[in-house]
Parts: sequence; structure tokens; C-alpha cells
Amino acid sequence: MFIFLPVIPYFKAVKNNGSCISSKVTGIMRQIYFLAFILSFYHGNAQLYISPSITGDSYIYLSDRFLYVEDDISLKKNNSPHTEASIYLRKESQLLQGEKSTNKNSGNGWLSVFQEGTSNAFDYNYWALPITDNISANQFGAVIFQPKTPTRSKSALVTNDLEGNANPLKISRRWIYKYSGSEYTDWQHVGVNFDVAPGEGFTMKGVNGSDHTIINGVENNPGNKQRYDFRGLPNDGEIKVPIKNEKSVLVGNPYPSALHLQSFLFENPASTGIAYFWDSRDNGDSHYLKDYEGGYGSYSPGANAYAPAVFKTYNGGGDETGNSGGNGAPIAREYSPIGQAFMLNGKSDGYIHFINSQRRFQKENSQTSEFKNQQKSEIPLLKLNVGFNDLYTRPLLLAFREDSSREEDWAMDAKIYGVLENDAGWNIAEAFYNIQVRPFRKNDKIPLFINLIEASKLTFSLDDLRDFEDENIFLFDAELETYNQLNLNEFSIDLEKGNYSNRFFISFIQEKEDDLLPETTEEELDFLFPDALIVQNNLKSQLEIQMVKSDLKQILLYDLNGQMIYNKTIAIGSTKHNLPTSGLQDAIYIVKIISSKNLEFTSKISIKN
Repeated sequence: MFIFLPVIPYFKAVKNNGSCISSKVTGIMRQIYFLAFILSFYHGNAQLYISPSITGDSYIYLSDRFLYVEDDISLKKNNSPHTEASIYLRKESQLLQGEKSTNKNSGNGWLSVFQEGTSNAFDYNYWALPITDNISANQFGAVIFQPKTPTRSKSALVTNDLEGNANPLKISRRWIYKYSGSEYTDWQHVGVNFDVAPGEGFTMKGVNGSDHTIINGVENNPGNKQRYDFRGLPNDGEIKVPIKNEKSVLVGNPYPSALHLQSFLFENPASTGIAYFWDSRDNGDSHYLKDYEGGYGSYSPGANAYAPAVFKTYNGGGDETGNSGGNGAPIAREYSPIGQAFMLNGKSDGYIHFINSQRRFQKENSQTSEFKNQQKSEIPLLKLNVGFNDLYTRPLLLAFREDSSREEDWAMDAKIYGVLENDAGWNIAEAFYNIQVRPFRKNDKIPLFINLIEASKLTFSLDDLRDFEDENIFLFDAELETYNQLNLNEFSIDLEKGNYSNRFFISFIQEKEDDLLPETTEEELDFLFPDALIVQNNLKSQLEIQMVKSDLKQILLYDLNGQMIYNKTIAIGSTKHNLPTSGLQDAIYIVKIISSKNLEFTSKISIKN
């Protein structure tokens, strides 16, 4: 249900003495929904004010709905502990606000929103706060609460013990860290003095025990998830977090609504455009770093796909020592839920920008958004699994877009975050990638990068195909000149230790079988590898294109966000064309050429006028 609230000075007060809360909640919902419906037909400054009256508390209670407020929100804390907050977001309800440059929300009242994390006291969640502490000067226990009823919660306790507890909710401050840097020693302890700004992420371990309090049909902690109540002034407007070139920073969704992660990444050029999510073995049982098993998975907005983590092991100093044999889950990542944090890598010094236009009303589900299971993609994609000695598997995603290139593309190709000693990836400029996005060409051979520090048995298999039902997919061994059809059977091979950067390729044709290429001539194959000269002449501010064996038919130019900025049909018989670029911003672009024989060639160019 869409709720738009223009000018509402006060909501009708509702008295509450702590009894029969569910019936009073239902009553206030009816009153508020009706009021919102009537007032949505009137113009105003779109501000929302909620304050108790002389007869009782006032609040909004939302269940499975979202609330939209165009401008700022002013909240005054209610008097009764049973209805202390001013806005309650329940059953995946969310708050959205209109575009603005700063957070203008004010008052000492609270928004209350539930979110669930791990219940294990040894396992980390990566969090970001959807609210700001507006009362107690950034004390950690003032923003996280233990739910008691649909509207009443109790402040969480903070302990210096190694482990927290579910009931009463007690959180260990020993494991609360934020991160910005490139080394393990760059983790900064936060503890109880909670100096974490909006948009910054932080780590927090779960709790022991269980809490069987049932709210809206769900227990607080049935033994596998812990529900938290975040209370404070809702974050809003543009939020900035500094980032440095070739450094990592832990950031997170700062709003009490879902964040469209795909849009967010495309709109932050200071990062590499890839989000990395920590995942770890379920039911950890140690606080010692040497016993940790976990790693980072990669989300590419260009592929709209997530490559799960390969779990690694560590020594006491935080250095990687090997692999544990485990893999993370294929979690949906297109939308980042309330409270979700993730790592970004810097492409340049600057800022990461969160803005309201990136916010969405999106419930958590296995197709688009999960906090911590299958993922959805509208882009043709295949998943290649490379197994090592039957111990662990490196999942590799290959997606296809016409506005990409064979080289590294920003916000599309994802480098592996922490390469293993024995590992495999897509080979882009002699580096390991677990997600590659490129244009689909039937004749391409797509190189793999494999490095082994010991003799190993490798097994190649296909795990998932999307829009590739009719395609043959081969693993080509350039040394043995053999093709192994992976869409029929997995393939295993024993390899000596060493670096294999130019031996194994994914191919869609078996070139030795002539019947697979009945329509293809040598001239057409040559074009794809290519007989076209493409030069960006920055001195003349023009893109110069010359064909060798065919005529030009069409030229297209895209930016790295996939937006077409040039589309030119060429006169018949032309082999040359100069495209003026003086009006374009300095950036990387993708040029696509179509020949008179309808063959295509795509390349990445750098324009600096």
C-alpha cells in the first residue's frame, strides 16, 4: 500500500497502558491509513510531524507497507514505554523520502525497524545503521534494542565478555570494528563509543542462547536468527563516505529502506564498481582468527550477478593460509536490505555517495534481496565451477552484454577478493577475476587463469546456464589441442604445479569439426580477431575507424553505464569513418562496429580531448 503524507501537524493520539497492544495497533493503523488516504489529495510541503498530545501517545504503525514522505520528518518521543517510538516499521515495512542534499529529519523521537542477523556468538554480520542516535551521544547500546512486543523494546546490554546472549539481549563490544585501508591491521575497534558515521559499516558478532518471544508470529531468536530493533532518527538525504585509491572501505545501506545496489554501484565512479560481501562457515565455534573460515563474494552490477565466496583459513596475524573447502551461498544481491554492509575498493580518491534516488521499497526475497537464496539475472550468463582436489570449488561467472569489451570493464568485471594459493579465474590482463562480462562472439576463446603451488586434480563443470540452452560449451586445452564438452559432462585433469595463463579456454565451437562451421569463411573469422583499425586521435578529438577486408555498415558508441551515445549508419562501400569526440567527457567508452556482412567487432577506447 502506498502512503503519501503531505502536511500532517499531529496524528490522533492513542492512549496505551501496556495491555492489548495488538488491538490498539490495529485501531491506530485504520485511523492513520484513512487519514493518509484523504490528505494525499491535497498539496502541501510534504512534511511529517508526529508528537504526543495531551491525551496520549501518537505514532504510525506499518505492517507490510511503505511510507513515503517528500520532505523532512519531525518526531517527538512518546511518553509511554509501550509506544515510545513515533514510527514502527514491521513485517518488512520501509520508509522512503524525497531527494535532498542533507538529512533534515529532526526531533528526539524514534523510528523503530526490525532486522535479523546471525544468532551464533562466533559469527560476524556486517551492519550499517539505518538510524542516527539522537539522544545519547553515540553510545552503542542506545540504538539497538531487544523486541518485547510489536511496539515495546528494551535497550540491549553491552558487555566486555567474549560472547553475547539472546535473552536478555547482550552484545559483546569486543567484535565491533569498522574498516578503511588495505591491511588487516587497518581494522579499527569501535567498541561502546560508537563513532560510526551514517553510511559506514561495522562488524558485530551474534549471540548465544535463544529468545522465544513471539512477535507477529516469529520468534526473536529460535536458535538460528537474532532479531534486533534499531531505534533512532531515520537517516535521509545524501550521505558521503570517503574512499581512497586502491584501498578498501566498509560501507553499508544507511536508510530504513532497501538500497538498489545496482544503481548505487553504477553511480559511484570513485569505486571499482564491485561490492564484496563477507560470508563464513555456519556455526563457527571459535574466536581465534586461526580458526576462522570465510571469504568475500563478488557482486557485479554489470552482470547483475553474485559470485559466492570461497572460504579461506587464516593465521593469528590475519594472513591467509589456505582454503577450508567451503563455499558461501548464492545470495541475491541486486537490492541491499536494511542494515546490510559490504566492502568497496577504491578506483580513485573521493567519496562514496548514497542518495535517496537509490532507495526502493523492496522486500527481502530469494530473487533480488537477502540479508545473509537463488539469484536473478536478466543477462545471459553461465557459471563455471573449477574444483581443486575434490576439496573446494572456485565458482566463476561469465555474462554477456553488447556494451562491454574483452578487457576490464568498470562495474562489470570483478576481481577475486583474496586469491588462493591454488586458484582459478578469468584471465584479464594476467589477473584473476571471478566475474567477467564481455560481448558474445561464437568464435571467441575465453582464457582462464590457473595457478598451482602443488600438483593438483582440477575438475571443470557447468552449474548454471541462463539463455544458453542451445549452446555447446567446450573447455579447450591449447597444449593438447583437445575440446571437452562441458554441457554434457564434467572434465577432470591432473596438472603439475605452475602458472597456466594461456592454456585453458572456454569456447562455443569445436574448430576441428567442420560441420560446426558450415557457414563461416576464413575471411569472416579473421574479422573477429580483427581486421579493423580503431584509433582514438585525442589531438584531433576524433575516433578513427578503418576496415581492411569489409565495408562499414554501422558504428555505435556506449559509455560504461551501457547508455548509447552514438549510432551512425554508414554509406554503402565506405571503409573509413571519423567520429568527432570533442563533445564527450574524458572517460572510457565502448565502440561497436558492424560490417556490411553483419559481422561485429567491439573494443574499449579511452577518450581524452
